[in-house]
This record gives sequence, structure tokens and C-alpha cells, in this order.
Amino acid sequence: MPALVLALTVTLVLAVPSAGQDAKHVGKTLAAWQSELQSARQVDRMLAARAIGEMAIANQAGTSKALVQALSHDDSAVRYWGAVAAAELDRPLEVGRAVLEGLLEDEAPEVRIQAAVALIRAGDAQKALKTLEESLRHRNRGVRLHAAHAADAIGDSAKPLASALQAAVEDDFDYVQRVARHALWALGERTCPYRTCEETEQGR
Repeated sequence: MPALVLALTVTLVLAVPSAGQDAKHVGKTLAAWQSELQSARQVDRMLAARAIGEMAIANQAGTSKALVQALSHDDSAVRYWGAVAAAELDRPLEVGRAVLEGLLEDEAPEVRIQAAVALIRAGDAQKALKTLEESLRHRNRGVRLHAAHAADAIGDSAKPLASALQAAVEDDFDYVQRVARHALWALGERTCPYRTCEETEQGR
């Protein structure tokens, strides 16, 4: 999936949406992208979700409803890109608190994590922080890494996760350790974000 994500990012980041429902983004109107959400090809559905999300972030008219359509899609990859966009909105709750809170119970952990980030950025943190804490302990190391990145991205809002991040510093996946150390450093819980800090302290 990483190569596909990169391709989607490169394709879409070059285009800047204009205002108005008839404006085009990457050559298509909002209505056309909504239609693409029903494509038989997953890559087309993902591309549509990403495009709709970027249009929503740019505050194009009519995009809130389209983003809810993506967040409610049967395809977890589409829901994921919808949640990524929701987390970047000026007012994430425009897509509906109930919609985002429902995604905290999504079967796909990456969707749960991104929905949690959106809710935390909207100031609705209690359930969302619990979701991130649980994700930091997930059996899959990729999910733990995603959760660590999410905790690092939400800044001071991650303070209630300090204990879980301290535990993540001992994770058996080195990348989780690295991100957890950085998140703790950003919270003022460590003197520096690197393992070498621990080694220096122990050598004194």
C-alpha cells in the first residue's frame, strides 16, 4: 500500500481546487469524484476519496456531504482517506460527531486512529485518546507505529498518553520506539528524542 499512497499523493498535491461546486480538482468536479467512489477498482475509489478530502480541506462548497459519503463507505481504504481529510479540516465536526465517533469502532485500525486524530483536533478527546492508547498496544506493529505517529502529531493533546508512550519506548519494533521517544520529548517528558540520550545518562 505505501507505493500506492505515494502515487495518490503525487497525483493530487499538484492540483489546487477552486471555489464553487462546479470547480474541478485534478480535472473532475465534486460530483464526478463522488461517482468514482462507486468504481469497481479500489485505486479509483481511493483516488476519489483523497480528491474529495482535498476539496473539503480547501473549503469547496458541498464537500462536507461528499466527505461523509467517503467516511461511510464499505471500503476501509476509502474510509481511511476520508478520516485523514477530516483530521485536517478547520472544523472536523462539520462531518458530524456521530460519524467520527462511530469510526472509533471501525474494523480497520488505521481508520480508528485517523478518526481519533480528527476528534482530538476538534476538542472531543476522551474516547479518541482511549482509542489511541489501545492502538499503541495493538498486536500488529504497523498499527502501533501508526498510533505512535498519531500521538506525536497531536502535540500537547497527547499528554494523557504519556504512560502508554513510555511503554512504547520499550516496543520490540524499533520504529515505534523512535516515534514514541520523539513524542515524549515534544511533551517535555524526555531531555532529547534519541536513544543516545539514555546511553549518555547511563554512562554518567
